[in-house]
Amino acid sequence: MLSLFTCILFFVFAALYEASGQDNIVIGSNVDLRNDERLPVRGTKNWQLLPQRGTTFSPRHSHATTVFRCPGDSPSTQCLWLTGGYSDSHRSFDLRTEKENSDVWYSKDGKSWNQVELYGDYIQGVGNWDAKPGSFAAPWYARYGHSLDVLDDEDGDAYVMVLAGGNNPMPSNDVWLSTDGIRWYFDGYAAWPKRAYHSTAVFQGKLFILGGTPLSNSVWAGSLVKNRTKEVGYSIKWTQMKDAPWTPRAGACAIAHSVSEDIASLPNATEEFANNTSEALFILGGLAGHSQENPDYEGIRTRNDVWKTTDGETWERVMTDTEVWPGRAFHGCTSWTSNNNDPTSQPKMVIAGGGYMGTDGNREVRSLETYTDTWWSYNGSEWMKINYEEGSIYKDNLYSTNEWTEITVEDGRKVYRGKWGFSLEAFVASQDLNGDGKRNTERAMTKVCSVANETLCKTMLLAEQEIPALFLIGGKVEGSSMVSDTFVSQRGINCELDGITCGNKGSCGVTGCICHSSNFTGEYCMDKKVKAQTSSATTSTISCLALIISIGVLYSIW
Repeated sequence: MLSLFTCILFFVFAALYEASGQDNIVIGSNVDLRNDERLPVRGTKNWQLLPQRGTTFSPRHSHATTVFRCPGDSPSTQCLWLTGGYSDSHRSFDLRTEKENSDVWYSKDGKSWNQVELYGDYIQGVGNWDAKPGSFAAPWYARYGHSLDVLDDEDGDAYVMVLAGGNNPMPSNDVWLSTDGIRWYFDGYAAWPKRAYHSTAVFQGKLFILGGTPLSNSVWAGSLVKNRTKEVGYSIKWTQMKDAPWTPRAGACAIAHSVSEDIASLPNATEEFANNTSEALFILGGLAGHSQENPDYEGIRTRNDVWKTTDGETWERVMTDTEVWPGRAFHGCTSWTSNNNDPTSQPKMVIAGGGYMGTDGNREVRSLETYTDTWWSYNGSEWMKINYEEGSIYKDNLYSTNEWTEITVEDGRKVYRGKWGFSLEAFVASQDLNGDGKRNTERAMTKVCSVANETLCKTMLLAEQEIPALFLIGGKVEGSSMVSDTFVSQRGINCELDGITCGNKGSCGVTGCICHSSNFTGEYCMDKKVKAQTSSATTSTISCLALIISIGVLYSIW
């Protein structure tokens, strides 16, 4: 009878255990948590508006940003850098009224922005030759829709910012170099035709220039070479690649991204990021179309096709313009890893915002209809939506869990509007993870706990002042003004799909999900461990059933 009682208890506890794996997890209240009745479940914040300290750059869109060493610090100390952009009318250094900007800013944390006093090649006919060196006016003409990238030379001992092209106010092809962000030197006019709103990425050690306006599908690659005749010590050698097969476009996004063919199926990759990864160059979306004289002309509109190349010349279409996220241009994108020290944390491509416009059959949209969404992908072909949002009305979404979309209008209502012309950078944020009142600069084994349940923890190799994060900077809000705000990604960006945290089976740690049960695994706690448990449970179940049947038979005989 004791054995029978044990078997009954086995069945009861098995049923309770299974139920515990199926119930929704209720996440507790915390500053990092979001609790809104409109959500399918309560979740973790995706973004946080950073408080601005002191002066900051004026509200603007179509500026260019990058990550580069801070002035006066060691090369290992990195800063966010911002240049140019389009803003409200203002007085320039020579008292003219203009909307383009020729300023340079940097920040160590996205909160405090410092404007740079600038020097370099003030050359007549090339840039702001009559500006005073040491002022806030750069040697290059004020501009927007330009690019800003960081390039190394072949020996790997150079570290140079490259500013290229843009509207100043017309499309241009001048190139400027700086090794410190303070002194800017004219590198001449590039071999590629004048353009703005082109896409750039550093791929295989070269700076790739893709497309731009006037609409183009040309591809150019620039290599940084030593040049003793230049005061900066370097120059860029440009090589024209084959024209790409994608439709001529501007306002697209380009990403150099490491891809592994061994990644598990989305959204629950659990395998170690394989050593046989390969770097590929991707171009995503954009405002695209052929000229009307071209037999392939079908109007000009924003696209959502994704193309990749592994050599800069042979392109493969990995996502058609009929799949997943809607066509867009002037969006933000980047490649980033949520935890550089975790071998299961694969690099992701992230895109956000932007908008739709153009002509598609009888539909004509003349101004951008913006988006409030964020998506990610390992490989460019399969995409997962991070945020939750509800339908839309003119200009205003009913809701979005992307906090950078929330604004308050004149009547005090909170509305959710998309944004375009911002920049998206992979950088680092700081946070006291273990509650000791300090923020360690050196990597150390750090105990990271769930914000919902402090008993759910895992130990990770982290530096508290170098938590990987995304920074969304400036931009233009649909139906509203330009902004100068900076948002930093929060825990939810690593844990949510369609606003649901960790598949309702876990809590959100600083770099990803902490599953509530060993029964569940994977990046979003959506993989269920069943094989070993099934084997054990099946054996016990069969034994118990056999015992019960035997007792029943004996009882009937008796």
